[in-house]
Amino acid sequence: MFEIKVEGADELLKKFGTFGKQLDELHKQMPEELVEWQRADMRRKYPNIKVSEEKDETTAETDIWPRSRNEQAGSGFTRPKRPVVAAPKRYRAKGAGRPPPSTRPILRTELFTKLVDRMTKLLAEAMKWP
Repeated sequence: MFEIKVEGADELLKKFGTFGKQLDELHKQMPEELVEWQRADMRRKYPNIKVSEEKDETTAETDIWPRSRNEQAGSGFTRPKRPVVAAPKRYRAKGAGRPPPSTRPILRTELFTKLVDRMTKLLAEAMKWP
């Protein structure tokens, strides 16, 4: 009764196949770009990322510390203890001690902007229609 003919479907399927390969390649390139961002922009000598790959999803994450990693709780780092020396007691002004932590964001705006630019460029290249 009804008959439908589709011409050129093979070419469309090839384009979808090529597009799928581009997306699969993006799953590999994204963690590499995050490592490169850490090396070049953050100037980390030893970049660290955690990558988890599932069925159709790849997640890459990094940790950024406000201070040294060694100061974090549970790091196993202990400062060497100084020997106790009897000395005259010094009186300090009330409230003196360690200054309050900075309110500056841990990840500077310039670094975040560079990361967004890198990832946008990577996505633009991967999402081009063949």
